[in-house]
Amino acid sequence: MKKTILRTTTACLAAVAMTGQAFASGSCAKPAEYAALKTAAIQQRLMVAALYCDDVGAYNRFVLSYRGALQDSDAALLGYFKRTGGGRAGEAGYHAYKTSLANRYSLQSIRRRGEFCDTATAAFSSSSDPLNATLGDFINTVSVPEADPYACLTVEARVETVTGGSSGGSGPMLAARR
Repeated sequence: MKKTILRTTTACLAAVAMTGQAFASGSCAKPAEYAALKTAAIQQRLMVAALYCDDVGAYNRFVLSYRGALQDSDAALLGYFKRTGGGRAGEAGYHAYKTSLANRYSLQSIRRRGEFCDTATAAFSSSSDPLNATLGDFINTVSVPEADPYACLTVEARVETVTGGSSGGSGPMLAARR
């Protein structure tokens, strides 16, 4: 019981720190960096789904299909955190972001396993849709509120983003309902 409370507290603190980081530093993610933040969130969620929902095969297909793009995105993600946090602190922020996401999604999968696995199945299906030929095409079909605090977009920019499909609702929602 104490371990569960400690894990939950740690995950919550990491999420709070993660959310405030972009605003506190005054550094907003550039469009490619925002896409990398979003991609990391999606990949972490699908990785957790592979384990909790017994979707290892689907996850492996996802990773193999988009291997190069995922590696490029991860490099952009690390670049964002190094740019905004500098050197070692940037690397620590990079690891904290990914760990916090994995912890958050693990908790979601435990609390609402059926819903979590259903959305993961829909995401895996969408990622293999011929219309989503590139990782960017797929990422643009998925709503990922966990990345939004880093965007620092104006209302007008958000409208353009929604029109472009990043949270237009036509694809699977990977975010938990709040």
